[in-house]
Amino acid sequence: MILNSSLQVALGLFPVLVLLSFVLGGSILTLTLSPLLVVALALSTVVTAFVVYNGESIWLEGLTLIGLYCIITAAFWWG
Repeated sequence: MILNSSLQVALGLFPVLVLLSFVLGGSILTLTLSPLLVVALALSTVVTAFVVYNGESIWLEGLTLIGLYCIITAAFWWG
């Protein structure tokens, strides 16, 4: 259920932003996504769904999310 909610927000908001970019002018946002961005979105959605599935959290799960954030940040920085 949480996996679907996260994906609905991510995939529902993106087309709205594309359409809004036409109205606001300036550079136009397209629906073309890099493979790194798609993998990062999918990986973060799946890991977050597994972490919050049972409704409780421990420090190790928080550390997992911070570690995933660092890995994704490094991938975008050097990739």
